[in-house]
Amino acid sequence: MRRGILLAWLVGLGIISWRDVRVNHGPPIPGQLLGASGLFALLSLLAEYEPAAGLAAMLGWGFDLAAILNILPGGLGGPKPGQAAAKPGTAPAAPAKQPAKPAGG
Repeated sequence: MRRGILLAWLVGLGIISWRDVRVNHGPPIPGQLLGASGLFALLSLLAEYEPAAGLAAMLGWGFDLAAILNILPGGLGGPKPGQAAAKPGTAPAAPAKQPAKPAGG
């Protein structure tokens, strides 16, 4: 079962990399790959307990499916469609201020 998790990890990193190159025209940021790798490292620890090895492999492939469908939490799977990644050294735009309401009214 450890080979199943390893293969799922490699496929997942490939999905993340492919999506980032397609959307941002550049390689993925290291945090995305690190987050996905950490998730699969936890799954491989779960697989060390032999009765849970099948569950860990299924969860790994489930996360790959979630990456394909672009529903991973916290940006693990790359940017959502229509959402460009922030360029390094730039701050996010501040929200527009609402006009003050007059008192008494």
